[in-house]
Amino acid sequence: MYSSCLYYVPWISTFCVCIGVASLGVWAYFTRRCRSLTIDALDDLGITAKNISRINSALIATAIAYLVLAILIFFMSLWRSFIEASHDALGHIARGAKAFLILNFLTSTGWLAVMLWLVLLIMGNTLWGVCLYVIIGAINQAKKDMVTYGTATWLPSRNQPCPGQCLNLTPFTFVTAQLKDACICDTDKLDAAQNAFQQAYDIFPAVAVGNFIMLLAGLWLLVNFACQFSHAKRERELLSRIESKMYSELG
Repeated sequence: MYSSCLYYVPWISTFCVCIGVASLGVWAYFTRRCRSLTIDALDDLGITAKNISRINSALIATAIAYLVLAILIFFMSLWRSFIEASHDALGHIARGAKAFLILNFLTSTGWLAVMLWLVLLIMGNTLWGVCLYVIIGAINQAKKDMVTYGTATWLPSRNQPCPGQCLNLTPFTFVTAQLKDACICDTDKLDAAQNAFQQAYDIFPAVAVGNFIMLLAGLWLLVNFACQFSHAKRERELLSRIESKMYSELG
């Protein structure tokens, strides 16, 4: 009896949901931490970055959609287990089998959209990490140039370019700042920003790994959920044919 009950437990769905939710927590925590450090670094430099305010909105929307649909799929997997057990025990179509197929299709479509969004999110996170790497390298080079050539003897203006030994942020298209703010020669600002950027970059692998595991667990869950749809549909069609044959023989 105990072993037969274990047979109907949706192990794959349980495992995928647990891994997915755990990785969601890791991704959300380190994304918020990395965002906070990035904003601190930008504030130290006295500049802003395009679309950085959207990170928090994307994080909240992703977390809610992922968590709600993952839990919904888990409970629907339990529902599928009861349907399968009813089919095996009674030999006729269980109540709710058709409703399960409809809801399975709708939920799978929504979950597929979440998976596609996670792919875009991985691309966005990769771009974020590259920007951190590039700007850290630019700050390091500016500090080396200051040691080699000394401090700048002029400040940028309409008639003067940014000194070569200063950090020139005008080539960075993701930075929003005026020329006088995009040319930074203050070593204290550079040190503070470099420290914050470096901390963000150091914890960024946790963001990437959490995002990637969310995608892997979600894809496995999607495949398993699609298999449940296929099996439930086949069982329903088979039992329907059996019942039709029985009624025709009785008639």
